Amino acid sequence: MAILSIQSQVLNGSVGNAGAAFIYARLGHEVWPLPTTLLSHHPGHGGTEGGPVAPASMAALIQGLAARGAFARCAAVASGYLGAAAAVPVVCDAVARARAAHPAALYACDPVIGDAGRVYVPAALVAAFRDVLLPLADIAFPNPFELEILTGRALADRASAFAAMAALGPPIVVLTGFTGADTAPGMLDVLLLTPEARHFVPVSKLDRAFSGAGDAFAALFMARYLRDHDAVAAVNTACAASAALLAATAQAGGDELAIVTGQAAWVAAASGATAR
Repeated sequence: MAILSIQSQVLNGSVGNAGAAFIYARLGHEVWPLPTTLLSHHPGHGGTEGGPVAPASMAALIQGLAARGAFARCAAVASGYLGAAAAVPVVCDAVARARAAHPAALYACDPVIGDAGRVYVPAALVAAFRDVLLPLADIAFPNPFELEILTGRALADRASAFAAMAALGPPIVVLTGFTGADTAPGMLDVLLLTPEARHFVPVSKLDRAFSGAGDAFAALFMARYLRDHDAVAAVNTACAASAALLAATAQAGGDELAIVTGQAAWVAAASGATAR
């Protein structure tokens, strides 16, 4: 079975599909990476070339998949950075095609809006996440800032965070990078809400941020979740593998995630083995 991954892509670096596609493939999944924007490198490095992919081009590519009958083996559609509301109908069409051809197909939505108090997408896209895409989603991966924007709720502690996660809508919500009144010093919480469970995993807070870490985490979760639909196992696995990836990245000393060069460590963590 395959995963249609609709998000940003860079030629040099590991954000969006440039990292997620390798993670999916390395963990044994067929992946169809569809870029919403194609850039030379992450814009945080400056001097970026490229730009958005026209929604008409994206729609044509999805139509091409449908013409080949490919959606019959699509286990999930995953969306990340979209950039503009014009991309939303393309995602909706992909989800509809996947579910029509394969009724068990999932839709996982990472509502990429912003972080650290800064919104970097248009207001129309924020509204489309809230009113169109999240109601379609089986799984969502907001960060705390995005969850507050989408629900209008303050996140003071785990209880209020779980309440906001329930208000978001999808049956499964994973909240990454959360710090509340009951978070241990020097740690962050990753919270998981499902119809059956409220679960959290404390993870070490690092002294720097890594671009693409959220994209990698979502891919690690989905790669594990698609095995047996065990969300608790998937979030535990994603946390362990993400920690191994970030440790490998810090050791390498680069400014991009060490997804390829550090794969021995994170693949071992994702499989429950020990890297050698």
